[in-house]
Amino acid sequence: MRRLLIVTLLIVFALPLFAEKVLFMRPVTKNIERRDATRISKDMEVVLDSKFNYLSYRKLSKSSYRALKKCGSNATCWYDNSDGDFQYSILTLISRNDYDEVVVRTVLIGIDMEEIIEDISKTYDYVDSADKKALYRQLRELTKNVYRDIKSGSSSSKTSRKRGRSGGGDDELEKRMAKERERKAREEEERKEREDRRRRKLEEERRKREIELEKKREAEERRRKEIERKRRIAEERKRREEERERERLERERARREEEKRRERMDKKRSLEENAEKLTRARELVLEMCAQGKYNVAIKAIVKVSKLKCECEEDAKVLALKTQLLNFNKVRGKILKGVKLLDHNLILDNLEAAKALDEYIVPGGTDFSKKIDKIEAIGYMAKGQAMEKQDNYTLANEAFEKCVYLDPDKSECKDWLDSKGTLVKRIYDKASVMKNFNPTKAKELLRSVLKLVTAENEYYKKAEADLKKMSY
Repeated sequence: MRRLLIVTLLIVFALPLFAEKVLFMRPVTKNIERRDATRISKDMEVVLDSKFNYLSYRKLSKSSYRALKKCGSNATCWYDNSDGDFQYSILTLISRNDYDEVVVRTVLIGIDMEEIIEDISKTYDYVDSADKKALYRQLRELTKNVYRDIKSGSSSSKTSRKRGRSGGGDDELEKRMAKERERKAREEEERKEREDRRRRKLEEERRKREIELEKKREAEERRRKEIERKRRIAEERKRREEERERERLERERARREEEKRRERMDKKRSLEENAEKLTRARELVLEMCAQGKYNVAIKAIVKVSKLKCECEEDAKVLALKTQLLNFNKVRGKILKGVKLLDHNLILDNLEAAKALDEYIVPGGTDFSKKIDKIEAIGYMAKGQAMEKQDNYTLANEAFEKCVYLDPDKSECKDWLDSKGTLVKRIYDKASVMKNFNPTKAKELLRSVLKLVTAENEYYKKAEADLKKMSY
């Protein structure tokens, strides 16, 4: 009876006595649909339930789950936060890569050993490839080093029952219980040894950190003293350099003051000499202008204007130089107009040239004496231009002003003397144009009325034609 009781107890407590538990944590998912990840997760739990001595994260208390969830793959954190109900933990990451393949990564953590025992990733072509058989093979490979410790106790129970029925003796039971006690004692010693090693390691790390901190403090103090020493040396060097710089600047200031004093004396003598030269030069230039020697006068005034005396003569010379240059520019345009017979260049610049000429020399220079003849040429050119444009009224006015300014101008006199022939030519031209360009014909007929008096026969003809064209 006693033997049967012992066998029965052995069968009942076979799993807790000989198998360690593995905790299956809730899988982490990435880039995969929820239903696919849930299906894989459930299949893994089915495999673990049938083949391994496992504990689901669902059976943990909320506080324990929150604490363990923060550990991730940190084995030390698992050791500190686990309560001893399980000795291993399986972490899972289910994701989909860029090629639309399913990747299942599993990590096995040994909690008592405080280390990651295995880390395996498997790639499946599609979701259905990650079935229970494939997941079992992956989990079997993941736990190959500890499989005997965490495998399911169902087979062991069956074996125990068979042995119980076959009538195994008390000696076998005692041996097994002794081995179990020895195993637990060894595990307890190993655990204490690991705890001692961990405590010694933490103490050693603490001492190392204290030594490193002390070294850092000493190094920081040395560095601070070195920085302070360099700062004092730099300040002293800067002070000496600033002192030398002040002395140099003082010497330089005294030297510049002496140079300025000498320059002022030299300039004063030079200005006094230049004032006399400017007075004589200005008189000479005015004399040249009066004689019509403009180009020579301009060269002279440009050259002499470089002399400075900072006096009234200096201002007069500069003003004379400006007026001469302006006059020469305007005179050049007028001469170009005379050469090209461009009435605009002549007539538009005459008034300015005359004003400048009278400003340079009171009463005007030789240019002012010739200005009427030049203006006559301008009006002659204007008359010729207006005649080409069939503007005979303006042409007649221009030729009349030409003769008024220069009675000897033969071109203008001849044009006015031949006005009778011109009027006939204009009337004939208007008669021709009456049919195809009446506007131009009227303009020509009005020109005839302005060129001759009412006694002229073409005046009467033109007047009659205009009346006819009006109706």
